[in-house]
Amino acid sequence: MRTEGMMIVSCPDCTAKMQIKFDRERLKGKRVTIRCAKCRHVFKTEIAAPAVTNTGDAGKDLRVLVAHSDSELCEAVASILTREGISFNVCHDGTSALQNLDSQRPQVALMDVALPGLYGFEVVDKVRQRPGLEDVKIILLSSVYNKLAYKRTPSNLYGADDYLEKHHISDKLVSKIKRLAAGEPASEDAAPEAPEPPASEQGDEFREEMNDKIRAADEKETQSQAGSVDLEKAQRLARIIVSDIALYNQDKVESGVQDGSFYELLQDEIAEGRRLYESRVAEEIRAQGDFLAEAFENFIARRKQE
Repeated sequence: MRTEGMMIVSCPDCTAKMQIKFDRERLKGKRVTIRCAKCRHVFKTEIAAPAVTNTGDAGKDLRVLVAHSDSELCEAVASILTREGISFNVCHDGTSALQNLDSQRPQVALMDVALPGLYGFEVVDKVRQRPGLEDVKIILLSSVYNKLAYKRTPSNLYGADDYLEKHHISDKLVSKIKRLAAGEPASEDAAPEAPEPPASEQGDEFREEMNDKIRAADEKETQSQAGSVDLEKAQRLARIIVSDIALYNQDKVESGVQDGSFYELLQDEIAEGRRLYESRVAEEIRAQGDFLAEAFENFIARRKQE
């Protein structure tokens, strides 16, 4: 039996809104290809699936949106939230994230800064302007599993409430979610936390297992060797590096975009990012084009439009 659904989607290029109808049972949770009726741009979006509801008491009535392009990383995050009894939705691009926020109204959203379609920053901008979403707390997630590359304490968060680095998902995500949902200060440094009970051996094993999955997902998503699939990985890694640098350097980014000094202000961070890019992308792929430079130019152009 066909169950018809309907939703509003926004074109990531021209921002035109379109109403689409779909078979809810057949397409829920799947990505579909759409052509913008106004500018003819082709993009993918995800048909929102119903929220995953868990019965644990710890996260009762707490709803979270997980927005990340990598399905394996999302599976690891899902395991962590399920263990805590926290209900969640998962989506894989910026447009779908906006649709989920509109339809599900979660208390907290964990959002990859390098989401396909709309950057995480762009989603935050749109959320902060939408009536009814004022109270949604947003955690921006850095995109590279690397404890050293171009990492700084962010001076600002583009309107988000907190940020989290990939290698801290297993040990800090849940506490950040609960703190934000309770209306407490976002950062661990903003207020003293009650000491946590000593971790059990089983808890340590679970966290280590999740870390291994997240690290493996990161390498699989961005480590390119050769071939068309790996060309896409190189382009994805370039977008990730640009997004991460922007996350940690908002003041420099905004100043550089405005006065044309972007590359001068961020030359050290860009050099670090390029070293990481070249260490993960095969020489044969790099010979096909400077995807990192293209990603920076695309990012600057989009920030100028805002």
